[in-house]
Amino acid sequence: MTSNFSRPALVCNLRSGSSDEALVGRLTEICRATGAPLVRTAVLPDDELPSAATLQNDGVDLLLVLSGDGTLNAAASKLEAWGGAMLPLPGGTLNLFHKTLHGDRNPEDVLQDALTGKAQSVHPPTILCDAGRAYIGVIAGPTTAWAEVREQFRSLSFSGLAETIPEAIDATLHGDGVRIRGSDQSFQAINLTPKPDRILAEGLITDSAGSILSHGIAWLGGDFREGPSVDLSERSAVVIESTGAIGLLLDGEPAELPSGSTYRLERSPLAFLATAPVKP
Repeated sequence: MTSNFSRPALVCNLRSGSSDEALVGRLTEICRATGAPLVRTAVLPDDELPSAATLQNDGVDLLLVLSGDGTLNAAASKLEAWGGAMLPLPGGTLNLFHKTLHGDRNPEDVLQDALTGKAQSVHPPTILCDAGRAYIGVIAGPTTAWAEVREQFRSLSFSGLAETIPEAIDATLHGDGVRIRGSDQSFQAINLTPKPDRILAEGLITDSAGSILSHGIAWLGGDFREGPSVDLSERSAVVIESTGAIGLLLDGEPAELPSGSTYRLERSPLAFLATAPVKP
């Protein structure tokens, strides 16, 4: 089979968990060998993420993004009006969005399939709010303070951990809770996950020392969704309320919105290539 794409470009983040120059070289060679040599390469953090106009002017029809979920989200947010397709390649630590499109496969195999016509174009479900668009999910509430603990852990900053762990525990215990409009039940965090036909809302449980420890371990492991939780609802839009501004993580990246903001289910306007079966 042949691919519909002949002018790919590559964005790679060499600070991501599993990206390096040797991998970039292998991907470059796959493009050349399949008759679709790279039109341009942007290496982060030295280069900037390409805009839709830049890709359009270069005639790029497929953007390869070798990175983790955060960089992927940033790249996609700049290209919603672009007419090409994006191929996420796993180059981070967790690669959560990549796994929804490709399963647990290495970037070389994913790229080889995409450039030989063995991929499908999809517009996956996302969660859209005034702070941006999330492809993996949104977490809202004071326990997002654990994200800073995670960053200090990744950088092996023991002084940073000594400062941020007590702050995260205090936020988990005493921060203003969040709730879904229409419910009296409050949580220290609500996790929103986009599904093909609904948003799955989960309240994270922090009612004991054991549950707080479980959340801390989940955050340090990188996947905040692994902490103890309870299902709240499934709907196409969710309004989250609190007594003040609400801290957020969109695909793991920090943001903030006022109480009463709406989080809506919406298909991604940008097309992605998937090499594993994806639910319609």
